[in-house]
Amino acid sequence: MSRIPDRTAELQELIGKFGQQVQTASTVDFRSDDAVLDRARKYVDKMDAAVSGDGGHSKTFAVACVLVKGFELSSSDALDVLREYNQRCDPPWSERELQHKIDDATRAKGASGYLRNAKPERWEQINVPQYAEPRQQKQKPENELPPVKIKTLRDCAEEAIEEAQKEAAGLIDVGFPELNYALGGGIAQGEFVIVAARPSQGKSAMALQMIHRITSNGIPCAFMSEEMNTKSIGQRTMQFAQSLPVNDWKGNDQILKRNMELHFARRADCYVIEASRTVDRVCDQIRKLSAEKGVKVVAIDYVQLLTNTKASRYEIVTATSVALRQCCTETGVTMIVLAQMSRAFDQRDGGSPKFSDLKESGQLEQDSDVLMFLVWPHKQDPEQPKENYQIWISKNRNRGINRFMVECTFDADRQQIRAADKFSDYDSGF
Repeated sequence: MSRIPDRTAELQELIGKFGQQVQTASTVDFRSDDAVLDRARKYVDKMDAAVSGDGGHSKTFAVACVLVKGFELSSSDALDVLREYNQRCDPPWSERELQHKIDDATRAKGASGYLRNAKPERWEQINVPQYAEPRQQKQKPENELPPVKIKTLRDCAEEAIEEAQKEAAGLIDVGFPELNYALGGGIAQGEFVIVAARPSQGKSAMALQMIHRITSNGIPCAFMSEEMNTKSIGQRTMQFAQSLPVNDWKGNDQILKRNMELHFARRADCYVIEASRTVDRVCDQIRKLSAEKGVKVVAIDYVQLLTNTKASRYEIVTATSVALRQCCTETGVTMIVLAQMSRAFDQRDGGSPKFSDLKESGQLEQDSDVLMFLVWPHKQDPEQPKENYQIWISKNRNRGINRFMVECTFDADRQQIRAADKFSDYDSGF
């Protein structure tokens, strides 16, 4: 009877090797960059190859978006995987074209990270977004010159007059003739306007007064308050809208309601949004109000109260300014952004405000199209008349500054700022 060979040692060796493989596999971090890269390769292997004449460009762009957006790969890792995919394309793309696809995917707007930590068995359940490709500027051949234009001097002068009239017609009336004149006619649609002042020195009154004028011209607005609640905003509106003193409001509700009806009868709506807290929520609200309500002008009271994920106050205000500026450009909404001035202004002995007086970040001045400072001299020097008030125009990017300072009066009881000029008549205009 033949003996069965003893293969115990061989089996133990095989078991040992298998155990090492299992242990190695179990220690691989599912969320590590290497693991994500490996899953991205397997995902792309299942995607259709690009074929000329059959949507090849769109298919390759979709693959690039899956890598850059879905799996959040770095540009270099994404390019490596796209090169592997390119071997299946007919005809294959050039290296320059592949890099171009990765760059376009990086710039594309939309969700990201939805595939990075998803298990392969869930891939078919994930709805992959369709990304719009960034618009490409058509490049003219180097030897192609623009056609020569010939006009008379009279034609040029007539065009200049027409353009000036169009520009003036498109400007937004901010409240009274003197300030409009100082700003070259008003403010333009889509401008980023900073109105800065020391605490409790008329920022909110100025913004609300602008809103009252703008809505009276049929332009829907919004007032986003991070400081006052809706009750306070309502009271300030009624102080502005009618002359009955606050102490006499009790028992005169019929008079107040009639005055309120008269005030709002000829105005577009102004939507009040309270306590958004973060700049992202503010921007989301602005986009929604612009798309759904047709809002053209938004006042934000005030910028230093908004927060985000940055660490220091400087970083927070800087990032907030950049986000608001981008939202302003994206939506075309005019933003009247209120800001606090620093104590440095109070410590100086008179003089005009400076860019550096903007509290906590110089980014506000850089992002602004228009920068105005509000000064209440009585707050600095009690000997000054209480009603004296000043509006300083420090920046007007898109037009000239016809007057750097507008002398005004401030009626705190009525929450009205009036130009100290015989041509200004607020009660008839508002």
